[in-house]
Amino acid sequence: MSENENNEVAVPLAELNEIILKIPGEYFFCETIQLPTHLEGEGSAKGNEAVTAFLQTLLEDNAFSPYPEDQLAWGYFGNQEEGKAILFACPLVKLRQLGWQNLEIFRRVFPSFVSLFGKSFDEPSILFLQEGESLTIASYEADSRVPDHVFSLPVNLEDPESLEIARGKLLSLVDSARHKVIPDILVGGEVERLKDGNFQFEHEWREGSHPGQEIDQNVKISGDELWMVDLRANDFKISEISRRRNGRKRWKATLAWSVCMAAMLVLFLGMKITALKLEDKQLVASTMAAEVPLVIESQKLLEKLRQNKLGGIDPFGAIGRLYAHLGGPPGDLNVWFTFAHFKSRNEIELEGEGKNVEAINTFLENLEKNKVASLQKGRGGREKREIKSQTGKTTFEFDIELKEESLNKPGASKEDDPSKISG
Repeated sequence: MSENENNEVAVPLAELNEIILKIPGEYFFCETIQLPTHLEGEGSAKGNEAVTAFLQTLLEDNAFSPYPEDQLAWGYFGNQEEGKAILFACPLVKLRQLGWQNLEIFRRVFPSFVSLFGKSFDEPSILFLQEGESLTIASYEADSRVPDHVFSLPVNLEDPESLEIARGKLLSLVDSARHKVIPDILVGGEVERLKDGNFQFEHEWREGSHPGQEIDQNVKISGDELWMVDLRANDFKISEISRRRNGRKRWKATLAWSVCMAAMLVLFLGMKITALKLEDKQLVASTMAAEVPLVIESQKLLEKLRQNKLGGIDPFGAIGRLYAHLGGPPGDLNVWFTFAHFKSRNEIELEGEGKNVEAINTFLENLEKNKVASLQKGRGGREKREIKSQTGKTTFEFDIELKEESLNKPGASKEDDPSKISG
């Protein structure tokens, strides 16, 4: 998802809890560290704790970092098996100046180059990644998932030459003589959490015309590894991991109870139908008339169970799907929401503002074109939408019908579904 300056975000805090925030890479210093051969701790979890403790100690060394560890937003990627880790950090005061604060309210907080950590190559290679308005270069040794160098620069997407200028500057910072330079630029896309606990980062080639390059450049990184990359304080991450695991256990218990109740309901309805068949026609007619309210309530209950099986009313996931089509660069969206009311899982009343009427209409067209949602219609066939523009302010009110995501979509999952809460 795009970066959001959360001091002026036009969405409720509850929805920010489901946003993956990516902070531009140019605000970080990055350093690849060779890990000591003998760190205390065995196994994956204890090994990660040992690496974390070692890097915390390193950050407290004034010769290494001008800021103490508790004044930095920092993370790392690497482990004892690899023998090295790349450490990246940014002063918290810098993030506050740029509008990023209260990072604890977001679902995950990463640097924009996070998806580079899932890459590896058969030979020493140099790769470029564009994420929003940041361009990053990374150099890898053969068969290593930990880059030796990572540098980033901002780019102006409206200036065609800006990208090439930044690319040339970044290339001068690494040893291109002994590395294979991949000629195209990867462009970062959506991030989604899969059912197996991995996060999938979507990419596509900017040009896509170079022969021999694989089209599929999506990257999967485990949720556990991504906690190391998360930029928030270590104490917060430990408590958050525990909270989400407990939430997942509670959800599984609730799901099992719902399945049992559905089975009992089906059994009850079956017994009622069998009993009715044994009665004479007159008794059946009168009994069925008396049972109409029960059948209606049973249908409502079955519909609720069906929606619960799909994830129930999913405000965070629904708003997240709509946000991908708001338009505009990060931090300067063309359209934003001020109110959302869910009549059901798919029926949503939306209110918000836009830069102008054209931006709002473009947002609606993108929803229709991408089969995300459509406007509801009243009895007379009139679309339920109202756009007002006055005193320099353009507002809207929509009633939309959200379309269900295809179950056959590769890696389809719902980030909001409590059964998929990250560990």
